[in-house]
Amino acid sequence: MTKKIFAHRGIPTLAPENTMASFNEVISYGINWLETDLSITKDEKVFIIHDDKLNRTTNRTGSIETLDSSDVKAADAGYWFAEKYRGEKIPTLNQLIDFLNIHKLNANIELKGVVGDDANHLADSLVKQFSEALDRLDENVDLIISSFNPIMLEKMYQLKPNLKYAVLFDEDGLKEDWNLTMQACHAKIIHPDSNGLTKEKIKKMQDYGYQINVWTVDSISRARELFSYGVDGVFTNIADRMEFLVES
Repeated sequence: MTKKIFAHRGIPTLAPENTMASFNEVISYGINWLETDLSITKDEKVFIIHDDKLNRTTNRTGSIETLDSSDVKAADAGYWFAEKYRGEKIPTLNQLIDFLNIHKLNANIELKGVVGDDANHLADSLVKQFSEALDRLDENVDLIISSFNPIMLEKMYQLKPNLKYAVLFDEDGLKEDWNLTMQACHAKIIHPDSNGLTKEKIKKMQDYGYQINVWTVDSISRARELFSYGVDGVFTNIADRMEFLVES
């Protein structure tokens, strides 16, 4: 199996994360896999953003599920990174699908959990819109759907049972019952945190037959080590400096 380098939110060391500018850097460096995130607004529009709040990566504030799409569209997602990115927007789901189709770029798309009184309705809307958008995804684009939230994965699985699913685990979340969570989510791929991840833990995951992609690895020596243990891929913020690790 070919080792994978996942460009984590694009290449956020070169351009503002989860923007088209950052995604374009992935293409410029010939990287085959993009990792990005889906969230939903109060008025049920799906956008590409990691945090539940706009505060860190835009000039606006507030939790995305409490905002209307007009607020998100108005946000500047690039000014904080560099002046030349001033005016960069938060991409939409449709923009992402178009981009993947044009460039035949493979993607790991993370479903963010939804909170609040309307959480279940918004979660259903998010997976429904995502499922419909995937109907027009080019058949040559390889796709992994991941989440920390088993409920989001289950909701998506009910709509698209034939896709590839992965469960994300942070160091504290990788408890003894992790395999039960994997089975409940119909997942064949595990995405563990690099922190605390040992050769022995990786061997157990391999023994269960799971593909293993590790996050977030910004050390080339650590990436080499993980690949030597037999992991299938790593997520990194420096994909432009990691691609040589998987070149034949």
